[in-house]
Amino acid sequence: MSHPSGKTVRRPTVKSYGFGWRHLQLFLVFLAIALGYVLRSNLSVCIVEMTNPNATEFTTYDWSSEERHVVLSSFFWGYVVTQVPSGYLTARLGPKWLMLAGVSGPAALSAVTPLVADWGGWQLLTASRVLQGLLQGAIFPATHAMLSRWSPPGERSGHTALTYNGMSVGTVVGMASSGLLAATPGLGWPSAFWLPGLLGLAWAVVWVVVAANAPASSRHVSREEREYIEESFGDTSSKEEHLAVPWRAIMTSVPMWALIVVHSGHNWGHWMLLTEMPDYMKAVQRFNIQANGLYSALPYLCLIGTSLLVAWLSQVINTRRLLSLQMSRKIFQSAAHWGAGTAMLVLALVDVDQATAVALLCVAVAVEAGTLAGFLCNLIDLSPNFSGAMMGVSGGAGALVAVVAPLIVGAITGEEDSLSHEEVTTRWNTVFILTACIYYIGNLVWVFFSSFEVQPWNNVASKTEVEPVQNNS
Repeated sequence: MSHPSGKTVRRPTVKSYGFGWRHLQLFLVFLAIALGYVLRSNLSVCIVEMTNPNATEFTTYDWSSEERHVVLSSFFWGYVVTQVPSGYLTARLGPKWLMLAGVSGPAALSAVTPLVADWGGWQLLTASRVLQGLLQGAIFPATHAMLSRWSPPGERSGHTALTYNGMSVGTVVGMASSGLLAATPGLGWPSAFWLPGLLGLAWAVVWVVVAANAPASSRHVSREEREYIEESFGDTSSKEEHLAVPWRAIMTSVPMWALIVVHSGHNWGHWMLLTEMPDYMKAVQRFNIQANGLYSALPYLCLIGTSLLVAWLSQVINTRRLLSLQMSRKIFQSAAHWGAGTAMLVLALVDVDQATAVALLCVAVAVEAGTLAGFLCNLIDLSPNFSGAMMGVSGGAGALVAVVAPLIVGAITGEEDSLSHEEVTTRWNTVFILTACIYYIGNLVWVFFSSFEVQPWNNVASKTEVEPVQNNS
């Protein structure tokens, strides 16, 4: 690029200044997701100890299987309600304050969970979890808005994979620490709620000081980095313009509906495993609470490793153009859902011991990393400007599935304490076969009907609606 003085001025590149303010923004988003998942997953482990009639040091509760599954499901009752409103508010107001509410509110509620359970039993705990879900509904629409504003297109696959790795880290920390804390004399299961609550409130203080909706509104980002980010978007991003969301175009878009289907299938498998795995470990594999927490967390520890691998591999493939974007996205996504579905089928159809069962669950969860370079990136492929609103719609549909997953699993497995071990195992095999079918169908729909081009309605600058385009698969 030429300068009026006649000197050549080099356009800023990533290599020019290395680590930048955008990385700190996305690291805080990573922490937000991780904390959100700690606050979601701790109950799935703790409820095993909270309802253990043989525990003596801390209060336990005589809740039926149906009541336990209602409590586990209740988070998503609230979560589904705020997905679309959060997407809309993110597009209109920016992600900073919505992300703050999505983490700090649930953190405060988590800190008082032991008191809530004591005062109001499973009913009041259910209400508290609904409220936590309402607030956490803002996290992923805000995440996509932050990625679309702070992450240059050439870095986006890696940034998305690394940022969403917070799901795995949060689940590992939440499950492993909950099991360990619940088994620790003097701390017990109550500490698995108040400790992450305090950490979430500490994060909120840092977020308020450091975070910004976009490079243009940040007081800390350098001019060179801001120009690099904004120029990398070309004409596909509105940066901080508050555009009217083209709802009709979004909701009549075939690629958008393909995303909704695959996201729903993903959420069934993901949340079925996350909320119900500790119950499976206890009822079928017969692990105690400490081993239960550790082995339930192990698959998500594997997911951390595979997520880092996907982040690196997708970055190499896309920056070197070893494959087309379309082919890259489809390979990563298909590996995720077909790999997980196949692991579920083997677990259901083959008589396995404890070690093999844990290994298969590790495979099923670890291959989920492919979604980070698959359908989750595809939201931003279609519309950098409205990816937050689209995540609200897609996430809302996925959250509806997450609501019913624990309830359906509970209906299939029944009152496990009154069944023989063989009967319990047979019922869990039914759950795994159903999950495999959902994985397969969701992925096939997305592969055939997805698109990887920025949609015409991405650049709508007024309330004028545009017609959607069809898929280019």
